[in-house]
Amino acid sequence: MRPTWCDIDLDAIRHNVGVLGALAGEAALCAVVKADAYRHGAVPVARAVVEAGAPWLAVALVEEAAELRAAGLDVPILVLSEPSPGDMAEVAELGGVRPTVYSEAGIDAFAGAAPGSPVHLKVDTGMHRVGAAPVDAADLARRALGAGLVLEGVFTHFAVADAPADPFTGVQVGRFDTVLAELAELGIHPELVHLANTAGLITSPEARRSLVRAGIGIYGVAPSPGLASACADLGLRPAARLRSEVRHVHVVEVGEGVSYGRRWRAGEPTHLATVPIGYADGINRAWWEGGSVLVGGRRRPIRGVVTMDQLVVEVDDDVMVGDEVVLLGGQGDESISAEEVAASLGTITYEVLVSLGARVPRRY
Repeated sequence: MRPTWCDIDLDAIRHNVGVLGALAGEAALCAVVKADAYRHGAVPVARAVVEAGAPWLAVALVEEAAELRAAGLDVPILVLSEPSPGDMAEVAELGGVRPTVYSEAGIDAFAGAAPGSPVHLKVDTGMHRVGAAPVDAADLARRALGAGLVLEGVFTHFAVADAPADPFTGVQVGRFDTVLAELAELGIHPELVHLANTAGLITSPEARRSLVRAGIGIYGVAPSPGLASACADLGLRPAARLRSEVRHVHVVEVGEGVSYGRRWRAGEPTHLATVPIGYADGINRAWWEGGSVLVGGRRRPIRGVVTMDQLVVEVDDDVMVGDEVVLLGGQGDESISAEEVAASLGTITYEVLVSLGARVPRRY
C-alpha cells in the first residue's frame, strides 16, 4: 500500500467546537460539514462535533444530508441552499432536515411534500449568490406560513467578514435587521436568526444571534490571513496532518533538469527524494514554485513541477527511503499550515483543504 494518508485529529475538532461555542455565548453552534467536512470526513467529523456539543449540522447538498442520516446522525441538519423542487420530497423523507427556501417554487414544493415542517428563509443582503431579495423576504415568509410551513429560521451570509476593516459587513447586518423588523411588524418572529460564519463569529459580535454557522474554524484553520492571529489567540488547533514517505533517493549532476518541462535545473550535484503523492491527490501542480515539505523536521524545497502521482524534493545525503514526509501539519519543531500553502499558491485555505483527493485515506 502507498504510505500516504491524512491523519485527522478528532480531539482537535472537538476542542475547536468548544472554543467556538464559548465564543458564540448564548447562540447555538451549527457545525458546517459540507464537502465531506472540508475533506476531513463527513461522518466521523459530524459525530465528533455533536459529541462536543454542537446541536446543529449544515450541508450544501441533499445527498450530504442523506449520508449523515444513513450513518445514524439524528440532529437537525440545515441544507444551506434551496433544493430543487423535485428534491423536496427526498428532503421530507430524511426527517428533521431543514431546507433553505428563497423562491415560491421551493416553498410550494416543500409544503406539498412535508406540510407543517420547518424551513429557513435565506435573505440575500449583498453576497448576490442565492437568497431572497430583501424586498421580497416578507412576502415569501407569509407564503411559507400560509402554505402550512413553520418559518423556523431566517438567515443571511456575509461576503467580507474575513476582512474586518471592510465596512460592508455592517451594511449587510443593517439590511438584514431591516428585514427582521418588517417581519416583526407582521407578527413573524422566527425562532432562529443567523448571520455569522466563522469569520463573522470572530469579528462581528453583533452577528452572534440565536445561531452561528462555524465551518472552517472547527477544522482549526483561519478563514483569511488577516484572521490567522485571532484564530491562534483563540487556541484553535488544525485537525489535518497530511503525510507520506520517501520512496526513492538519487543524485543529479549540474545542469540536469527535474520533472516535466525540466523547469528546475541543478546548479550543483543535488540529492533528491521522490515522494508518492501528486496533483491527483490534491497537491497543486504549481506548488513547486516556493513550496516545501518537511523531512527530518526540516523544510525541503520541491524541485520541478508536481506530477500526477509524485513530487520531488531536494534533501541531504542523510535522507533515506522510508523517511516520513509531511506536507501539511507538524514534524519536530517545524510545521506547514494550510494558511502557508494557500499564500504560496495565491488561493484560500478553503481550497487547500477541499482539494485533498479521495484516494488519500483518512486515518482517525
